[in-house]
Parts: sequence; C-alpha cells; structure tokens
Amino acid sequence: MDDSIRVILIDDHPLVMDSLRARLEQEQDIRVIEAFADPRHLLEQIGVLKPDVLVLDVSLPHLDGFSLAKLLKKDYGSSLKIIMLSGYTYDEFYRKAYELGVNAYLSKQASYAQIINAIRQSMSGHLLVPERIFNTSAQDKLTPVEREVLLRVAREMNNREIARDLAISQRTVEYHLTAILQKLGAKSRVGAVAKGYELGVLGPSLL
Repeated sequence: MDDSIRVILIDDHPLVMDSLRARLEQEQDIRVIEAFADPRHLLEQIGVLKPDVLVLDVSLPHLDGFSLAKLLKKDYGSSLKIIMLSGYTYDEFYRKAYELGVNAYLSKQASYAQIINAIRQSMSGHLLVPERIFNTSAQDKLTPVEREVLLRVAREMNNREIARDLAISQRTVEYHLTAILQKLGAKSRVGAVAKGYELGVLGPSLL
C-alpha cells in the first residue's frame, strides 16, 4: 500500500512549479500527484484526486491563494493541509493565512528543505507559525504608515485625499486599509476608527 504524502502544486509560473516538482519527487515519502496553473481546474478535480497537501502560490490568476484556501478549508477542514508560498512576507499576510487554517506560510525564498519540512510537519498536524505574529500588542499591530492612514480616515478623508496627503498611490492606501481592518478586527472604516479609539491607537491629541 502506498503511504506517500499526496501533494498537489498550484502555481502559474511553469519554471517555478517544474523545479519544485522535480525536487519533491526525489523524496521517497512524497508523491506529486498533479500540478495546476489555474486554481479553477484544481477545484474541478480535487474531489477525485484527494490530495493530502496543497502547496500553492498566493498570487494566482482568477482566484487568489487566500480565497482558494478559504474555499477548500470550508469543504475539507483539517483533513486537507495547505502550505502557501508568497513573495510577500507582511505580518498581516501571515495572520490572515493562519486565521484561514493554513498550516504554513513560507516566503518564496524558502529553501526546498524548508518546504519539504513544512509538508511533513503539516501531516503531523503542526502549524509553522512565526512567534512574533501573535505576540504583538494592539498598539504595535499597526505600522507607522497604517496609523497615519487610520488617522486620516478618522478625519473623514477619502482614499484619494489620503493618497495625496501621504504622497502614495490610491492602491497603496487600499492595501493599508485592508491590513488595518484585518489587524483591528473591524469590518468597515467606521469600525476601524472605533477600534482605534478603543485600543488606544487613536486619541484626541492625534486629531
């Protein structure tokens, strides 16, 4: 009976995926059963393929890695292990991944040995969590720029005005707002401001 760890790779960069696949297949206890460039094809076939572990890129066409992980965790829960690879190593991305139930979130600069270790550790039910991610105070959750963005939201400035005031793009403002909502556990701009006051990130002197 084959008791190898059944792995599926999802990455839209063929060279990256092919090189990772070749390296994983050198391991006696790991078997790459399929590789996809389009996450929609994975969703069509995962029920038949029945992988143990998915190794997926965060930046995917049609459906980003976080959205894909959320869908799969809803359907398969802890029976499906997920390892995310990303060029982004922001703390809020780590937190989002672990809140979704992802087993490991690794930088794309991670070595093959680290990826292989994450696959094996995930099968043992372990989470590879950087300790710093969950050891920050409410005040420390936001970066200096995020605090500046939140301050301007509290002043009822719109994204265009915030971008102009901080000399950044509107897209960057949107990214910071998304991070702020996630970090403060808020669902709206108004909620983020309320949380900011509640947690001491904002205060009368700042306005």
